[in-house]
Amino acid sequence: MRRPRLLEPGPDGIRAEMSRMGVDPGGIGIMEEKGRLLLVRLDDVDLKAALILKQDMLSIGGDVALCRKAASLEIKKTPALIVGTVGQIRKLSEKIRQQGFGSLRDLGGGLADLLSGLGSPPSFLVDGRDLLEGGRVLVMGVLNVTPDSFYDGGHFEDPDAAVARGLRMTEEGADIIDVGGESTRPGSRPVQEDEEVRRVLPVIRGLRAGGVKYISIDTTRALVARKAVSEGANIVNDISGMHFDPSIRGVCAETGASAVLMHTRGQPETMQERTDYQDLMGEVCSFLEDSMDRAVGEGIPPERICVDPGIGFGKTVRQNIEIIARLGELRSLGRAVMVGVSRKSFIGKISGADVGERLYGSLAAASAAVLKGADIVRVHDVAETVQAMSVIREIRGTARC
Repeated sequence: MRRPRLLEPGPDGIRAEMSRMGVDPGGIGIMEEKGRLLLVRLDDVDLKAALILKQDMLSIGGDVALCRKAASLEIKKTPALIVGTVGQIRKLSEKIRQQGFGSLRDLGGGLADLLSGLGSPPSFLVDGRDLLEGGRVLVMGVLNVTPDSFYDGGHFEDPDAAVARGLRMTEEGADIIDVGGESTRPGSRPVQEDEEVRRVLPVIRGLRAGGVKYISIDTTRALVARKAVSEGANIVNDISGMHFDPSIRGVCAETGASAVLMHTRGQPETMQERTDYQDLMGEVCSFLEDSMDRAVGEGIPPERICVDPGIGFGKTVRQNIEIIARLGELRSLGRAVMVGVSRKSFIGKISGADVGERLYGSLAAASAAVLKGADIVRVHDVAETVQAMSVIREIRGTARC
């Protein structure tokens, strides 16, 4: 007998490994559910329900971690961490749906939905087409038509130059061109609405005339979004998660535009003063879930929504790194995930490189984000990123485990 080997299942997961070993096909599905450990976080669980949950999970071989005050009954509600395999959590879901507590029945359904989403790749519908079909990784090219954006500010203020740049990015392989008429870098000040409109409309019009199929308008204003969509934009990319101007949700619902909802804290001018998180990923997920619920409530179908954790928006360097490392947690939202890391300051603070020298750090961060679960990367350097993503996509594999 040879030395034991510790396996790292490839993109096809443990199913492929068992097939190579000649495991009986009927047993593969059973073993597959035993071979993947999940950690599921719940918040504000009624104490009585939490204790039942723990006992139920213990009875099927898993466990539930609770706040230490739960054992002494000092609290009424507790966070809970369910620890178990896919099979154990599936059994838990079935079991608690039989419980008398309405909250447990609801949780059982929520766990079932979570498990069903594990094997389903996300979708992002734009103009009736799923852009992520086939496990694609999308590249969104940044086109700032502003004088003060942190990297390319002032380069493309002229509409003709901006259109030429957008068409060049499309030739380089960009799937979406993201047009922005207002800088949202840390410390930036807002521009007048009519000035934002003046900057972006000729560019969107020119890109559409040039044959660009997928155009995003980077704005938080409903009026700008409506005018942009009327000229050919089909995605609204809102850094506020559609909270700054809630009527922008109605624009997407009425026009059929898709939406990118991003997490941020405060306005760009002050957001870096608000980086005091108690539970970073929990708060990011909660904000995005609320943004999604509001958007869907206004009539935007879920499949037309993408979420973005907002790298650099109200986060420190370490928080940005943590978000990338834990990006897979956003999969529980069931939506496509976009990440923008291109040439941002956290790369400079880690590497010491000035903004003009951050290409390699940007490619590394974008690659890590995709390996951790991102579906779309928003970048300044399209050709280089497209090449990197073609390799990363093969490493990640088209199958979601």
